[in-house]
Amino acid sequence: MGYYHRWEEFPEQVAYYLKKNPDGSGIKSRRIATDRIMVSSIRVRGGTRIPRHHHEAEQILFIQKGQAHVTTADDPERELGPGDIWVVPSNVVHGVRYVGDVEALEIVSPPRLDTLVGYLIPHTFLVEEARAPGRRGKGKGRRRRTA
Repeated sequence: MGYYHRWEEFPEQVAYYLKKNPDGSGIKSRRIATDRIMVSSIRVRGGTRIPRHHHEAEQILFIQKGQAHVTTADDPERELGPGDIWVVPSNVVHGVRYVGDVEALEIVSPPRLDTLVGYLIPHTFLVEEARAPGRRGKGKGRRRRTA
C-alpha cells in the first residue's frame, strides 16, 4: 500500500520556529511527513539567513537552484550550488545564508514538529552569535529557545 500526493496539496508557509526571526520571512516551504521522516520543499526569494542552531533531527539539504553559504560546527563556511548536498548530523550547530532565489529539498529524521504551525514545544535551539572566543561548535554556546 502506498500514498501518492503532489506538492501543491500542501500549504506553503513559513516554519513556525522562524516566525519571530525577521530573516525567516523570505523562506517558504511545503512539508510532508510520516512517523519517522519529513521532507520539505523549500523556496527562498531574495535571499535570507537562518542563524546558527541545533536540533535532534539529522538533516540533509539538496540544493536544486541558487546558492547557499553554510556553516557546520567549527568547519569553515562552504558555498553550495545546484546539485550540492549538505548533511548535518544530529545536534550539531549549523546555519545557512541563502543568496538570492533558492530552491531546495530538505529531509529530516525524526520529523521536526516545531516547523509545523501550532506546535508549541521548541525542538530547535538558536545559538547566540556573540560568544567568548573558543566557544563554537556542538551546542556549547548559550542557547535560547525559539517560539
